[in-house]
Amino acid sequence: MKRREFTSKLAAALSTLAAPNLLFSPALAALPGTVTWGGAYLLEDKPGIMPYTRSALQMSKNNSPNGTSVNKTLLREIRDTDWTGTGLDLRTGLKKKETRYGMVFGLAAEQVLAAVYLPAADKTQYILRQIGYVTVYDIVDRRIVSCIAVRGRYIESRVGKSDEAILPKLFFNLLADKNNTGSVARFMVEKVKDYPFAEKYQGEYFQVNKVVFVEYAIASAAETGINTDSYGDDTALAVTTAFSEKLQSPIVPYRKTTAINRDMLSEMKIVSTSGDSALNTALPLRPADCGIEITHQGWDFVITASSSTRNQVTLVTRLTLRCFDKDQGTTFFNQEYYGKQDFLESTNSDMSIARENRLFMLHETIIDRAFAGIKSEKSRGIVFDGEEITARGQKTFIQAAAEDWDMFSAESNLVLERLPRVFGG
Repeated sequence: MKRREFTSKLAAALSTLAAPNLLFSPALAALPGTVTWGGAYLLEDKPGIMPYTRSALQMSKNNSPNGTSVNKTLLREIRDTDWTGTGLDLRTGLKKKETRYGMVFGLAAEQVLAAVYLPAADKTQYILRQIGYVTVYDIVDRRIVSCIAVRGRYIESRVGKSDEAILPKLFFNLLADKNNTGSVARFMVEKVKDYPFAEKYQGEYFQVNKVVFVEYAIASAAETGINTDSYGDDTALAVTTAFSEKLQSPIVPYRKTTAINRDMLSEMKIVSTSGDSALNTALPLRPADCGIEITHQGWDFVITASSSTRNQVTLVTRLTLRCFDKDQGTTFFNQEYYGKQDFLESTNSDMSIARENRLFMLHETIIDRAFAGIKSEKSRGIVFDGEEITARGQKTFIQAAAEDWDMFSAESNLVLERLPRVFGG
């Protein structure tokens, strides 16, 4: 790999040059005006797009889990949250009829990763994902101030067999139940509230450029029954949210490769209300300075033991994460990661996670660890040495393929050096 072509001396020099604490100040400049919460909405409001989230957004006091709508619930939670650390005067803005700035949550994707029935307990375990963007915009200057990718994660067990009719309520909770640790509401009031949103005059913006499948990965996808276009979109959204969450940074939203999104490559539709005034318009997205490319190297599911009711399976996979300067075409981060998972798989498909979704969750975990390693030297050391994660019925191992610690750190710092702003103390 390219990193091995450099000497340790050069790696150490790059690491020193790229040390982010020497280049940035954590000082925060607030926006010059109050901000109004404009609500949550679907980025693609077309039939068949995010059906469960759509149903959740349409719930009211008559049929919602908590007796009110998603937007009223989120508004209540935001009113009760201290937003002063963000540079946003959001609570004041909520009380005013019209403001210059607005904040909205645009929903981009939903996933039902599992609805697994456990007959011994007569329960079904649901594993859900919801992805969107918290966006602050300036309606006067017609520009997006900041865009943070947010991911909701939801695991819940419900009595009885799998029931599709319950999914809208589960997605409602995924959006609005702050008592659930993986909900969007919890993420907003615990983490997003600490993100400085005001723009600074230094740093560069990133965007997922593409997802690549090498020849072996294409063969792996065919064997697993995976559509590489849709799986590529899912991967790109996972990379986008991991980048924002782990690096605490804004990002230019990823646009899916599907036809309905090809006309939205340079703008984001904003649907909200600003006091008494309705807003339904498109604002330009900032062009990305840096690209992010993820390459699937392939995967294998190997049955190591079997019986009439279940299999012992080993899943192995590799992927590469690359960051590059879009104008110059130069690569400044290029690292490969390895993942292995041993798990029990029921021979009854209703009682087991589909292999495609299990693979996605492993890839998601690898990507999370990769960006965590870029942000934190401690996390970097863990993924460099290898991390074992044990859960009921499965054991997962994740490791960077890097052999040169100095270059691994140097490349990580080159990413941090380019971020639009530095967070934390």
